[in-house]
Amino acid sequence: MANNYMHSDEGETIFIPPIHPPPLLDSLKVHRLAETGALVVDLPSALTDSINEVLTLDRAFFAEKSDFKRKEFPAAEGTELGYYHVADEKEYLTFRHQNANASKVSQSLSIASARFWSLAAALLHRILCDLSASLNIPLESWDNLLDGCLSMPASRSETTPTLLRLFNYFPGAGSAERHTDTGLLTICIGTAPGLQVWEPSAAPPNGNWIDVGSQATILIGKTLHWLSARSLRAGLHRVVPNDEGRQSIVFALRPSLRHPITDLRPFGEPRTVDMRVIWKEIKGSLFSVNATTKIREAQKERLKARGHIIGEEDDWNNSSEARGKDAVHGHGPEVGRSGCG
Repeated sequence: MANNYMHSDEGETIFIPPIHPPPLLDSLKVHRLAETGALVVDLPSALTDSINEVLTLDRAFFAEKSDFKRKEFPAAEGTELGYYHVADEKEYLTFRHQNANASKVSQSLSIASARFWSLAAALLHRILCDLSASLNIPLESWDNLLDGCLSMPASRSETTPTLLRLFNYFPGAGSAERHTDTGLLTICIGTAPGLQVWEPSAAPPNGNWIDVGSQATILIGKTLHWLSARSLRAGLHRVVPNDEGRQSIVFALRPSLRHPITDLRPFGEPRTVDMRVIWKEIKGSLFSVNATTKIREAQKERLKARGHIIGEEDDWNNSSEARGKDAVHGHGPEVGRSGCG
């Protein structure tokens, strides 16, 4: 093992700083996250303060009239950008970039959300490094995959798939079907019980749903599951109604597509893939739990017609595919069959 110190010309011992930051999670937490796909974590005070600021401002935003909300943040790219309302369930606002043209109220929310984005991304980056170290994946392997993702882009032309979503679930009705997320890692923070994660090792026979309350929760997504050759389980979760309603903040760290050709050798496989194809295949295997009921059901029917099985508890993690068939030169993988948050 190399020494972590050296001696100066004067004989003074000089300690050399580590090349990478120290682990954030201990080995037991890393193992639990890898095995279950979900982990409750404590947050640094700066991130907690940022969460409180965003929740205060988004509460004021959601109290505005619907026409105002739609005008400030027009819906675009399906459910992937802007304000969206699902009748009798929830409303939510998705950020993919800063909104420089919004009113004073919305601009304050946009600025606060950008601050939260940077802090949450830094936390997930650290956790991604811890998971990588456990699998002997070089940390620099993520540089291109995270390019442009660690701070909120200034404009729509600079966006990556990474997003921040602010939810307002309606009392007694707001929910989301069981699903696994599409990206690398997600952090979810709620103001009340409702988010439940699937604990595969708990009774009854195949596992059990555990409500995390208002604790911050990390979830592994399908892309990280795929890149790890199924070593890391994608975190199955759902949202059940809360009688009083609830707010939540969801930040999904997804792969950047700015450098589409990805070398899989650091991940244990001697080939390259086009991440644009992989991302399209993963997203194309899902239905959106955040779309309206009519759209969700239509998406499910299309998936069934393609041979996907909808509704199995953990079908993504238990499927026979690893990285699927040939994903080189535009041929994507056979991927999982569950919803997308």
